[in-house]
Amino acid sequence: MATGSKLTQLQASTWQLQGASGDTFTLQVAGDKVAGKGGCNRYFGAITQQGDGVLALGPMGSTRMMCMGDLAGKEMLYLQKLEKVASFQISGQQLVLSDTNKAALLTFDAMPAAK
Repeated sequence: MATGSKLTQLQASTWQLQGASGDTFTLQVAGDKVAGKGGCNRYFGAITQQGDGVLALGPMGSTRMMCMGDLAGKEMLYLQKLEKVASFQISGQQLVLSDTNKAALLTFDAMPAAK
């Protein structure tokens, strides 16, 4: 995997999905792996950087905990969107993941570092 300042920025934080209405959806990148919390399950997959700000996320796997209410549907939609990601942009403390047409799929905020 290529290295670069944008990838370093991506790996430097744990990211919290905006507008998750109190549900926890996170994203963390380490090396060629992506993982996080997708509502009620943990997910994981591969990430390949294909250029500066251009990447591909492999098929996502996840644990199989029972989700309450409509959280299962939200989680499925979240994971489907992750698999469509083709590029990312970081501006300050905000991460936007976009598809091949540069349409924003998911927007995250950097989480404060644990103390």
